Amino acid sequence: MSTRTPIGLALLALVGASLPMNLDPAIHNIAVVAAGNALHMSGAQRSLAASIGTLCIAATILTTGSLGDRLGRKKIMLVGLLVTLAGGIVTALAQDALMFSIGRSLSGVGFAASFGLSFALLRAIAPQPDALAKTVAKWLALQTLGIVVLCVAGGYLAGVSWRAAYLVGPAVGVVALLLCLKSVPEARDPVVGRFDGVGLILVALGLVGSLYGVSNAASVGWGSERVLVPLLGGLILLAAFALWEWRLKQPAFPIRSFTDPELLVGALSGIAFNIGNAVVAIQLSLLWQYVYRFTPFEVSLGQLPFIVACIAAASWAGSLVARGVSMRLLVPGGLFAMAASLAAMAFAQPSTPYAFFVVPLLAAGAGLMLTQTPTANTFVAKPPPALVGAIGSSRTAFGQLGFALGLALSSSMIYGMFTPLLRQRLHEAGATPGEQAQAIGILQSYVQAGDTDRFDAKLVHEVIANGTSAYLASYHLTMLAMAALIALIALVCLGLLPRRADVR
Repeated sequence: MSTRTPIGLALLALVGASLPMNLDPAIHNIAVVAAGNALHMSGAQRSLAASIGTLCIAATILTTGSLGDRLGRKKIMLVGLLVTLAGGIVTALAQDALMFSIGRSLSGVGFAASFGLSFALLRAIAPQPDALAKTVAKWLALQTLGIVVLCVAGGYLAGVSWRAAYLVGPAVGVVALLLCLKSVPEARDPVVGRFDGVGLILVALGLVGSLYGVSNAASVGWGSERVLVPLLGGLILLAAFALWEWRLKQPAFPIRSFTDPELLVGALSGIAFNIGNAVVAIQLSLLWQYVYRFTPFEVSLGQLPFIVACIAAASWAGSLVARGVSMRLLVPGGLFAMAASLAAMAFAQPSTPYAFFVVPLLAAGAGLMLTQTPTANTFVAKPPPALVGAIGSSRTAFGQLGFALGLALSSSMIYGMFTPLLRQRLHEAGATPGEQAQAIGILQSYVQAGDTDRFDAKLVHEVIANGTSAYLASYHLTMLAMAALIALIALVCLGLLPRRADVR
């Protein structure tokens, strides 16, 4: 598909509409620290500022998809881009924590509409199955390329001015809006059921509670009431939502559709590959910084094999789907590749060179796209015309849950094991409780700023050696556990998908 054709221009427009949400995490994670300092946020305000955008995406992703099915998917997507612009402007102009949080909330709502419906509209620009599979693959590949280029610019701006950084995504959205107005057709089905307000409220509250609880686990542990109460409440509401939708003849979200094994596998694998994505994006980056002392820029360069593999494998996976290669081959194969990559990365040692990580990163990127491309195609190709927006948007909800789960599980495992392992090593070395506390202070200074000049050099060397050993031990076990979890989900997907010929 040439980008000079109207279809190519429409594809670029929809890629642009999806980018603000994809760019936001990398920019926000850097800029929110400076924003919190500049606006004198308390600890609670910082926590809210960090997560409220994600929670608003979860709260509105299915609602915006359902509205798109009824009012027009292009129309709601364009409204989402305008809301994204408003959210970025309010955030950039914020004078206090409240105004900042309002801006981030608006951004989250805008991201939900613009991203979810840009995906759903792929079916409108490429209605034929073979063309749709290739278009989905190009959408994924161009997204990845756009993220790489724009995240570098956004990350640089975030270091210069946090206010300017929050305008990068909205600026991309404005360009996308102009392109979409010109090139993207409207799409909706004339025969849709009534708007299911009860169901959408139940799923919004359920997703927010579940994501909030899981997100807290990394910092306070799984046994904390800050995790258990919202997580349990969210799961109860999601169960109520499922029962409600199951009983309706014309539900806003057709829960019965997920009795289709391909859609069910799409949901499960979406959770699984986002678990792997979180581990690669976060835990590998922290390993490089804590153990090998990579700078943030070196970490970004270090991730390039993963990104290059994603871009290359997306087109390959799209052609395989278009040829009729089955999900039963591609999805479990991609998940097993990701699991093997995490298992290989688990064997890093204090002196391991960067080259050790290149092949696992390439395999992880290829595995991600071998899984994501056929499942993304299923989410946009299989729904009935009246429900493309709702089911297509649900893919984002599953992905967010998987990423949050991967981050929470891996972080809680690493840090849950690290302190006991460190204390054990220090105890075996004969350190008193007071010396153990001093050692932890040395490590904190080393990790945060590399500043250990005020401590005895010999003591610093011993503490860092013990800390590195404890961190690597917890990292090894965590990576192997995450690999095992992804491999288990791959086996479940393999069992759910029916056997058929791998190529038409």
